Amino acid sequence: MRRAQQGLATLFMALTLLAIASLVLLSASRQLVLAHANAQNQHRYHQALNYAEEGLLEGQNALASGKAIAKGKTLLSTAHYIVEQETLPPDRVLLRSTGNYDGHAVTVQRVFLLGSGEDEARSALNLVGDLNLSGSVKLIGDKPVDMTVDGKVTLGGSVENIDTLQSTGDIIVSGNQAINILHSNGNIELSNGRYQTVKTVGNLTLTGSAMVEQLARVNGDARFLNSPGGQYAVRQAQVKGKVEINSGGARFGALEAEGKVDIQQFGGMESLKALGELVIQGWGAPISGVVARSASYNVNNPDIRVVVDPKLSLKLTPVPLLQVSRPRIDAYDFRGEAHYRFERDEQDRIQVTVRQVNNIPDGSYRLGMAADSQQPNRLCRELDAAGRCLGGRPSYLICKGFDPDTGDCFAGSAPGKWKLAGTTMAPGVLWFDGDLEIGSGSYHNSFLATGNIVTSGRHISYAVNYAGKIGICGNPDFPQNAPLDYCRDGVFQSRPIGNAVLLAGGYQNNRFSGGDITLGASTQVYGNVWAGNMLFSGGSTTIHGYISAARQSGNASQRHDWGGSTTIDLSNLPDSFKPGADPGQNGGAGSGKRLRALPYSWMDSGAGS
Repeated sequence: MRRAQQGLATLFMALTLLAIASLVLLSASRQLVLAHANAQNQHRYHQALNYAEEGLLEGQNALASGKAIAKGKTLLSTAHYIVEQETLPPDRVLLRSTGNYDGHAVTVQRVFLLGSGEDEARSALNLVGDLNLSGSVKLIGDKPVDMTVDGKVTLGGSVENIDTLQSTGDIIVSGNQAINILHSNGNIELSNGRYQTVKTVGNLTLTGSAMVEQLARVNGDARFLNSPGGQYAVRQAQVKGKVEINSGGARFGALEAEGKVDIQQFGGMESLKALGELVIQGWGAPISGVVARSASYNVNNPDIRVVVDPKLSLKLTPVPLLQVSRPRIDAYDFRGEAHYRFERDEQDRIQVTVRQVNNIPDGSYRLGMAADSQQPNRLCRELDAAGRCLGGRPSYLICKGFDPDTGDCFAGSAPGKWKLAGTTMAPGVLWFDGDLEIGSGSYHNSFLATGNIVTSGRHISYAVNYAGKIGICGNPDFPQNAPLDYCRDGVFQSRPIGNAVLLAGGYQNNRFSGGDITLGASTQVYGNVWAGNMLFSGGSTTIHGYISAARQSGNASQRHDWGGSTTIDLSNLPDSFKPGADPGQNGGAGSGKRLRALPYSWMDSGAGS
């Protein structure tokens, strides 16, 4: 009986231990299943989020083109995302983009302010054509702004305080930069600097001390040959092509690749997912991941934990092509808005047409000397043989020379070539038929020329909108000659062209000419600089406004060479000045609606069925 009881106790103990072991095994299995499910959910979430963001960008492009406004609620619909629009009176549109992946849905949305060219844009630099920057560009403002180049970008110098650099061509950087976002339709090559997000439709190459602190998205192949000294070479990368890593002891964050991954030397990787084969040369470093094909590495290294799973699925969202609209810059569009229009008549005599200027009747005038003195720079109806205003009729001073009695502001001018040099000019919009060279002086004018514009000497000028009420309506040098369409009953009212301080180039018979703006050393301009063709800077130049250079000559061999230092100061701008306004009338040539994303957006995610 005692033996039976002992046997029964032993059996009970064994069953109890077996039950406990089963519970432990079930718990461990459950944790493994939960971890696997969580990893799968995270993967589905990020893929759905990528699709949602892609849809939001495509929806924004559709809005900018003007095609979306007349359509219904559903703006775009693809296998990966659905974009809906909702009009928010009076001038706002909400875009809601839902990305779907493997039953998981993520929704992102953003509100955009619509306009026709008067809204604030964030691209302080808009260039058409290749940019070779060996000097420096410094932006001063309350927040970083964008730089857009419709061409190739080569940065050997430096840029400061730029949030996003986007280019339709390659981006090659050797200077030490700190840029938040790079977006290229071509290849990106970085050998220096720190970047938060890098997106390229082509290939990506990192060398030297360059590092990506958040995310690199690559449609082509990627080569990570950088070693930023104890830092992460890249925090996260999504590469649709092949990947080569030879970054010394630098660590790598997470990598997702659709092609082969070849690792020669690195300091380890946090996670890896690759559809191609994996090759790790030498001893290797700590890495954990899964690949769909073969994995070749030193099996004696216990820190290499790689699983081969032929069923691994990885569909990376491609980087979308950057859509850039080109401005149309044409001085002839604004010929009728000039307060003083400088041309030559049939007899090749200077003719100045006045419009909407207080105390000067509208009409055509000659430029000559006062009837009773040698004082030049006066407008009069007729001249005598000596170039004096005919007596008995009023004349009007419009420019003050360096010598107030004899200094001719327009000395040296010739047909098609205007030279302006003096202490100051009557305020307002000035329009010149031909090339214009502006020397030393301080001006409260918007200068428009159908040809090229050159500044020289210690030149300072304020656009009409920048000068505002004090410089235009209450100008101390010309208190009786305020432009009437900007100054009504003592109140200053901005007009679009008044945002420009310099605008060059124009179309005649559908042919563009001129359009080059050359800023001399020590030039300071307050307002937008709109070059219909190319912009050249002589160094130590300060622009208190935005820059557009449209390369409308069509000469693809021309490029913007900036070797000096250019400062763009967007701090403390007056309320009357709107730097983001489009240089073309009616919002530009075919550019559609101008959009400004309001500074708030939010995300709502939820699992689908």
